[in-house]
Amino acid sequence: MGPKEKRTLCLFRPIHTLDLQFLDMKKIIFGLASVCLLAACQNELYKNPLEDFESEQGAFINSKSTVQVFVEEGAEISVKDVTVSLVKQDGSAIKVSVVAGDKEQLDRFNSKNHTEYRLLPTEMYSVSKEVNFEPMATLQPLEIMLKNVKFESGVNYALPIKIADGDVPGIEGEKETLIVLEQRIKTKCLMMKGSGTESADMWPEGLAVGQWTFEVMINRDAYDLNNQSIGGTKQLPNSGPMDEIFTRFGDVTIDPNQLQIKTGASQIDVSKEKFAAKVNTWYMLAFVYDGKKTYVYVNGELVAEQEIREGEYKLTGFWLGGLNDYIREYRFWKIARTPKQLSDYAWKMVDPTDKDLIVYYPCNGKKRNVDGTIEEDETMVWDWSNGAHHLPMPNGAFYDDNGGNMFVFPEMK
Repeated sequence: MGPKEKRTLCLFRPIHTLDLQFLDMKKIIFGLASVCLLAACQNELYKNPLEDFESEQGAFINSKSTVQVFVEEGAEISVKDVTVSLVKQDGSAIKVSVVAGDKEQLDRFNSKNHTEYRLLPTEMYSVSKEVNFEPMATLQPLEIMLKNVKFESGVNYALPIKIADGDVPGIEGEKETLIVLEQRIKTKCLMMKGSGTESADMWPEGLAVGQWTFEVMINRDAYDLNNQSIGGTKQLPNSGPMDEIFTRFGDVTIDPNQLQIKTGASQIDVSKEKFAAKVNTWYMLAFVYDGKKTYVYVNGELVAEQEIREGEYKLTGFWLGGLNDYIREYRFWKIARTPKQLSDYAWKMVDPTDKDLIVYYPCNGKKRNVDGTIEEDETMVWDWSNGAHHLPMPNGAFYDDNGGNMFVFPEMK
């Protein structure tokens, strides 16, 4: 090498097998530390309130935060779904105190969950004030009796229950529950025999609605014919198909047990994978238009949606049809009901005085008078809404009492 040549030194050395093993070991240790840290974080997020309870003994309500109970009006039932538990066995007898009907507890629940439950009147229930545990026992039922419950239209009752101070403390986050009362309805239903009913002059100049919801409950003994109509609206003369609302089962391109709505010069065919109707089964159907998109629900579950048209619909009246079909709870609203509203009221009656109800046909053989009183009257299909747009009885139709047993909703399982 000459005097002017520069020598380049290599500053990097070869990585030997031992070095690689050392690097791999560091990766493994780092990975294990990360997993442990992640598990610790997850444990913090999903802690069981019982694990943080520091007292030697405590009590908690062993049920969901809300307990749904279906009640027939005037009936007396015992609620079996609420129990009180102790954290562990104890060699001595223990008494746990219980408080029912605390309005402050209900107000907190309503505020947190955006609900509007009303406190169940005291004369409609009885709840044990104490739960007694024999030595070594850890689980006891709470005695709850609902009696002579009277439901008001549009009112949802609830009964708050909580553990109070007693021999042992209640565990925070686990010491409260809410009994939510749902009315189990026994009713007649309208049996259609192939001839429908309608009125096209409820609003001769046309009623404009920017949004709407159409609900109806049906039960059919056969799905073997196409174009079996359900119900819909009447239109202004020469208005064209844009304002049409026509619902049915079956068409030339779909099977007889497939649901369809014709509207806005188009249609929505509900796929059989989403919903295929079965005979002798009750379904609450709902069709919703929010001003841009049309949705189809069955028993509160979304089964189809599609953008068809925008803008207002104009209607002049309503019709309902059917062949050997049971029909009840025919409702038309001037708003797009929310999925929660559709689900919550799928099997229940609604408030007939609601300002957004355009027509409401319970189809139960009862008439709602102007003063709000209800009376038996099977001469018409009575509109319970404030509009009172009654329909004539269809030829051959009648109100069926199910062999004297009445139809029960929700159905008994």
